[in-house]
Amino acid sequence: MSVTRRKIKLTYVNTGESVIAEMLDDEAPNVCKHIWENLPIEGKTIHGMYSGAEVFVMLDNPQPMPAENMAQLPLPGELLFFYDGSSGVAGAKKPVAELVLVYGRGVVLRAHEGVPTHCSLFARIPGDWKYDWVDFAKACRRSRWEGPQVLRVERAD
Repeated sequence: MSVTRRKIKLTYVNTGESVIAEMLDDEAPNVCKHIWENLPIEGKTIHGMYSGAEVFVMLDNPQPMPAENMAQLPLPGELLFFYDGSSGVAGAKKPVAELVLVYGRGVVLRAHEGVPTHCSLFARIPGDWKYDWVDFAKACRRSRWEGPQVLRVERAD
C-alpha cells in the first residue's frame, strides 16, 4: 500500500523553475505541521557559505520545533528546518529559523563560522537532481554567483 504524502511546490518567482516536494509527515510531524500552517512562504534564497550546495530562506517569526528526523549529511533534494534560539550559533543575537534546500552532493550542514549542526529533515524532492530537476538545481546555484533569488514555497494540488 502506497503512502499519500502532502506536497509542496517550490518556485523561483522571477525565472519560473519549480519542483514538487513530498512532506515527510511520519518522520517529522511537528516540523511538517509548522511549515504547512505557515505556507505560503516567500523570501530570498541565500547560498550557504560553509555547507556546500545548499540554499536557505529565512523564515519570518521563528519558532522552536522539537528535534525530529535530524540530519547533518543531507542528500540532494532534501528540505530541512533549522532553528537557533539566539545562542549565536547562526551568528545572530535573536532567534533565527531557516528553510534549507540541498541541491547537490557533498553537503555537510554547518552554521555560523562553519560550526557543524543538524537540521530536521521534513520534505524530499523525488527524482535525481542531475536528471529530473536539473533546471531547478541550476536556479539554486544562481544564488551563489548572481546573488539572492526569490523563492516561493506553497501547497501543491
